[in-house]
Amino acid sequence: MPLEPPAFALVVAMDQQRGIGRDGDLAWRLPEDLKWFRAVTVGAGGQSVIMGRKTWDSIPDRFRPLPERENWVLTRQPEYAVPSGVRRAASLDQALAHCEGPRFVIGGGSLYAEALQHPSCTRIYLTVVEGSFDCDTFLAEFGPDWQHSAEFGSGEHEGIRYRFEQWDRVVPAADACT
Repeated sequence: MPLEPPAFALVVAMDQQRGIGRDGDLAWRLPEDLKWFRAVTVGAGGQSVIMGRKTWDSIPDRFRPLPERENWVLTRQPEYAVPSGVRRAASLDQALAHCEGPRFVIGGGSLYAEALQHPSCTRIYLTVVEGSFDCDTFLAEFGPDWQHSAEFGSGEHEGIRYRFEQWDRVVPAADACT
């Protein structure tokens, strides 16, 4: 019997239309959200971030790889070169099987959609950005097996209001004993 991959979480920011990006980049600039992202994904250390190739490419060179985290880039292109110290995987399951410590999926849209359906995805760290930002990439619906479980504060930057939330996957009672 194959072992299930260890649990992992998503870290994502979305607007009120579920928008998460525009033209391969963030649709807003919220310094506190970037600090929140770093605090969640660095934690006590030894954590991994898993991202699609387009998300990796969207990170400015001066910030790559994301420091103090093991960086995983998912790509189906076997010839795609990543810098020394960055790991490459062909699939989410392959990355999950090899990365150590707490794991965080950090984008993009298609990887988030896959991760939300994955049985080992147990938590979402969500920044809700009030308003609509003409996004072209959207976060898939969570579904009824997710519940809002915590709020970590809110703020405003240059007229843009936001809040930090946690959502956890609810295991239906019938499945808890199987």
